[in-house]
Amino acid sequence: MELPIFPLNTVLFPGATMPLHIFEERYKQMINECVDQQRPFGVILIRSGAEVGGAADPFELGTTAHIQQVERLEDGKMNVICAGGRRFRLIETLHDAPYLRGRVELIEPPHAFDDDTVNLASEAGSLFGEYVRLYLAVTNQWSRSMSFPDDPGVLSDFIGSRLPVAANVKQQLLEELSPRNRLAAETELLGEAIRELSTQVDAARTTRWHGFAVMN
Repeated sequence: MELPIFPLNTVLFPGATMPLHIFEERYKQMINECVDQQRPFGVILIRSGAEVGGAADPFELGTTAHIQQVERLEDGKMNVICAGGRRFRLIETLHDAPYLRGRVELIEPPHAFDDDTVNLASEAGSLFGEYVRLYLAVTNQWSRSMSFPDDPGVLSDFIGSRLPVAANVKQQLLEELSPRNRLAAETELLGEAIRELSTQVDAARTTRWHGFAVMN
């Protein structure tokens, strides 16, 4: 299978939504061709090189991006909303177009409903809910209920796309094909994030109560 390839400084997970602002001529052409042909393109994190201008060396594993919405602007620029589809592995890069193209193989999602993985998904979901609650408290936002995917593999991608970690860490999660191993890594990352946010929440509460004492 051949795909247009869009190397970016971000990681797209299956099921996640990604907004893009398209302004380079080569990517205007790529998006227009994808829209006309009703086909996806591939998003891969840049290993080295620049996102804009010159050539970029991408990682081997990425995600298909399916165009959901296109807002056309002046000078041919576009705002695009994409949804992550399937993981793929880049087998060969092709340089026969203004933009990068590649021969890829799609990766079949593994079965993820064994007892250990289901139990780990429950733990990861609870931790992610706690992380969201603390994040909203730190940023002075109202807490709200969240629904999580039931499928452990889908849940692991849902969490991975929202974790507050560097792009290279997200890439490691994307490259981990086992939902169980992905969830195990995410529980550790969520534990670290929760400990950090808990400290911030305690500090904010101390400051708030100190302010009330001064007012009284």
